[in-house]
Amino acid sequence: MNMTVLNRSLALALLLAATAVSTPSMAQSAAPVGDASKIPAEHFFRKPAIRNPTLSPNGKKIAMLVPTQSGRVGLAVADVSAPNKFVGIAQFDDADVRQAQWVNDNRLVFDAIDFQAPVGDQHGSGLYAVNADGSDYVWLIKRTYSYSKTGATQSVNEPLRVNYVLHSVPLDGSDDVFVDRYDVFDRGDSGTSTTLMRLNTRSMTLRRAYPDAVPEGVQRWVLDPDLQARALVTFDGKRTRSVYWRAVASSDWTKLDSMDEFDESGRGWEPLGVDRSGHLYVSARNTDSKDGTTSLYRYDVAERKLADKPLVSVPGFDFEGRLILDRGTKQLLGIRYEQEAAGVAWLDKGMRELQAGIDAQLKSTNNLIGCLRCTEATHVVVTATSDVQPPVYFLYDRAKDKLSLLGASMPWIDSRQMAAQDFHRIKARDGMEFPVYVTKPKGQGPWPAIVLIHGGPYVRGVQWGFSPDVQFLASRGYLVIEPEYRGSTGYGDKLFKAGWKQWGLKMQDDMTDATRWAIAQGWADKDRIAIAGASYGGYATMMGLVKEPELYKAGINWVGVTDIELMYTIGWSDFMDPDNPWVRYGMPRMIGDPRKDGEQLKATSPLQQAKRITRPVLMAYGEEDRRVPLPHGTKMRDALLDAGNKNVEWVQYEGEGHGFMLTRNNVDFWTRVERFLARNLK
Repeated sequence: MNMTVLNRSLALALLLAATAVSTPSMAQSAAPVGDASKIPAEHFFRKPAIRNPTLSPNGKKIAMLVPTQSGRVGLAVADVSAPNKFVGIAQFDDADVRQAQWVNDNRLVFDAIDFQAPVGDQHGSGLYAVNADGSDYVWLIKRTYSYSKTGATQSVNEPLRVNYVLHSVPLDGSDDVFVDRYDVFDRGDSGTSTTLMRLNTRSMTLRRAYPDAVPEGVQRWVLDPDLQARALVTFDGKRTRSVYWRAVASSDWTKLDSMDEFDESGRGWEPLGVDRSGHLYVSARNTDSKDGTTSLYRYDVAERKLADKPLVSVPGFDFEGRLILDRGTKQLLGIRYEQEAAGVAWLDKGMRELQAGIDAQLKSTNNLIGCLRCTEATHVVVTATSDVQPPVYFLYDRAKDKLSLLGASMPWIDSRQMAAQDFHRIKARDGMEFPVYVTKPKGQGPWPAIVLIHGGPYVRGVQWGFSPDVQFLASRGYLVIEPEYRGSTGYGDKLFKAGWKQWGLKMQDDMTDATRWAIAQGWADKDRIAIAGASYGGYATMMGLVKEPELYKAGINWVGVTDIELMYTIGWSDFMDPDNPWVRYGMPRMIGDPRKDGEQLKATSPLQQAKRITRPVLMAYGEEDRRVPLPHGTKMRDALLDAGNKNVEWVQYEGEGHGFMLTRNNVDFWTRVERFLARNLK
């Protein structure tokens, strides 16, 4: 890889002059809104124009990822006194800068991605360092895979191997970063352990951050504000996860708890952080919650138990967030959490007032504040976004109470043309409550509808906010229904575990029930509904066509599982190591055991039920997919054709994997979707 340090006189194509956002603080154009259906597909799937502005620790400089004259993404820096005069400091000629962090007031680290190559041609992210003026560039970690076990010699004059990964930046005034070194166990299984190392970004000096002995199988290090390792999470390579604690003046680690990773009791908990007083904060199941949601608790290390009451609970949602610590005072300022959208519960009065002042100026967006030494910062970065607005970035001057526009991530999108997204909770046929997100196109319903199923399935699939694929579909006049069916995470243990061994059964019924609910609301046209999704969502699409041929008039499956047995047998899937604990313990319990549950898995296999799929199908797969290998698609395609279904459209993308990296492939796919829906939902 070649890396270019840009001359300070080089002007980057920031596109700031073209930015047009519809926030209350910006002047609205008098031009008509226009017809959303005329927006080119490319506008929804282009890479962002700018991304991730971050302030230096002293708050005097801003770093941001911007387009360069070569068409690549580079790293640029501006002074807060002139926030629109960004000067490029680093770019690659054969890759793009992916993300950057400040090491200190004058130095940054960043990594790479290749937006012009498909997934199969990616080489890893690497790590690099450079001064804020573009000088003293150092290549820290390789991108290509030349893995070796612990103990192999490593020259300080060459980048570290790819088993080193950035952990965090200490921001202690040094030129150092923390990196995790991933080591393979030497005991015959596929487990890994991490060693926390301290790496100097100028000299490449590398040393263990904590030389004392630690338990085997460390997966995660939790540091306190003084950068001392206080908690560890370990995994035995099979199914047992343990949490260890170290007193600040001790070199000994005490086991606080051990948990079965695949236990159904829900008693597990996870350490999240330590404050400057040494209190341990954890995410744990709230026993008072009827939904079995998690909350944020303090954990009493001496008594080895949770506090009686949670510190933060988000009714109806699991606590998924982090502590926000001031990197200067080390004070706990607030708690980041996820509800329908991301939010912050500020504990600090000054930060609460700051948030309120910014929200008063940006009334129609969700506004997240970014700073490192927040209590003393004269400026903060604000990321403003909503369901109709892609991220827009501002610099806020606290003394002047003034917002200055840094730029918009997608300045070609007019938020007035976008469709609003709403959050609902509905009940399934058996009384189970689950969330549904609904995006309504312009005009009056009932509309033709797309039931869009998230992948995973054991993830939270949707968050309120701007979604390019959803907005593209809405711009073409389709109602978009996104059910968070049982098995989804983020809404409590009750909903999550109700989806175990329910592929094609009650999970599928939830999708059907969400569809019929939208029809009953008068939003979805019952005669013009399609089902669509990727990965597990592709599986659910095919099963929807099996079980509900009258309800769904067509299906769109990209990179989708089509047969559960293939998940156990295709050797080039990325989780098919025979010692992989997910394959040995997780899949049999959560999806189904191929021996004990063989008949059920056959009955819920789209591939085995291909004769029952008579509706039109669009299928798209990546040739280099290691998560859902190509035979899932080709076998399903051939089975449908052999069964007499002549309405099968097929596309496979060279070099792509489990999802499509290249803009041209995304545009091609979604253009095919548009034509397919126009033909089949008339």
